[in-house]
Amino acid sequence: MKANRSIQRELTRWIILIASILIVTGSVVSSIIVFEEAKELQDSLLHEIAMLVRKGYVIGNINKLENKESDDVSILIQPVNPVSSSSDTLSLPTPLVDGLQTLTLDGESWRLLLVTQLSTGKRYVVAQQTEIRNDLALASGLNVFIPLLILMVIMLLLIKWQIKNQFKPLNRLSKQLHQQNSQQPELLSQKDLPMEIVPFVISINTLLNRIGKTLKKQQRFIADAAHELRTPVTALSLQAENVEKYLNEEDHLQRQGQLQKGLIRLRSLLNQLLDLAHLQSDQQHPKSPVSFKDIVLRVIADFHPLAENAKVDLGVLKLEDVQVLDQDGKLIQLVRNAIDNAIRYTPANGKIDVSLLIMNGMAVFCVEDTGNGIADEDLTQVFQPFYRSQGNTQPGNGLGLAISQEIAQRLGGEISLRNRPEGGLVFTYSQAQSY
Repeated sequence: MKANRSIQRELTRWIILIASILIVTGSVVSSIIVFEEAKELQDSLLHEIAMLVRKGYVIGNINKLENKESDDVSILIQPVNPVSSSSDTLSLPTPLVDGLQTLTLDGESWRLLLVTQLSTGKRYVVAQQTEIRNDLALASGLNVFIPLLILMVIMLLLIKWQIKNQFKPLNRLSKQLHQQNSQQPELLSQKDLPMEIVPFVISINTLLNRIGKTLKKQQRFIADAAHELRTPVTALSLQAENVEKYLNEEDHLQRQGQLQKGLIRLRSLLNQLLDLAHLQSDQQHPKSPVSFKDIVLRVIADFHPLAENAKVDLGVLKLEDVQVLDQDGKLIQLVRNAIDNAIRYTPANGKIDVSLLIMNGMAVFCVEDTGNGIADEDLTQVFQPFYRSQGNTQPGNGLGLAISQEIAQRLGGEISLRNRPEGGLVFTYSQAQSY
């Protein structure tokens, strides 16, 4: 498996590479400039000496300004046409014009400056060996190049150390995440973090916060589910034992009927628990547009016999044709829960009005009943799993509204409950249209 690319290593590598190229290039250019300037400086020295000769301050056939035994640069001053020749004189070609020039004399390269003395009219040459000139210029260039190279090495080491030091907060965050308790994740500290990392840490903390809430929700769900299942399972065990203790055939059938009803309630509870667990999972399926009106009409048709049996007037105020997004048929379950709760909590001779409207680009599904409503302090609590408001005597598990709330969140909609002034409850679900 290919190893992941290291940002720290890549950043260090590129900075060192770019810095090295720039510094070496700058050092070479600086050394070349110093090399050329050193040669120009020596030319200036020849001009200054030539000026002294021209004004007659230096007199004689041959004068050497440097120590003869020295291996350093020698500057020779001699007449163009010396009276006598020696090992210290240069054999000059003729004719020569006044000015600066480079010639090869006696097998060596010389830099010459010819000048005519004002007082005598004699011509003199001021000469310097080119090799010695170049050695001096090269030494000057190296004196610039070598310190820059040393500074470059020191700078690159400091860059590497600083980059490693700047990545320490990331290593610390990684260690904190690695040591997190999977059951109780803690938020990461934002103290002493670079400003570029803070948004990343905030996003992680937001995720950890959601994970923590989900874990608490699941833990509470498991505890509540175990508590809710304990009662019907215990009741079923007792009913199963009582079946064998019947007095006569009629009593036997009655006890069997009670046992079957208990099994039906338990199966309903288990189905609701599975639905809620499935909705609370992270499974995401694609959404598709559906006709909200067709769903409402289908559910009303299914529940109409139940409403007639309960002597409840189930009617429709207004149904507008609107398209919304649905996922795995969850919307029909939400509508069924809303109408089923309205029928169960509306007394005989009561009334239920269903409507579907389009308001501000939203599909608004509304179910109004003439029941007893819900206590104001319970309007938000009833969405919690297994929560049942005080005074509720209707059979149920307290999961219907919790399931509906999970469906609404999954579909991007919103549920609200409010009591009617004249009595009863209004269930409202709104969701954006699908164009």
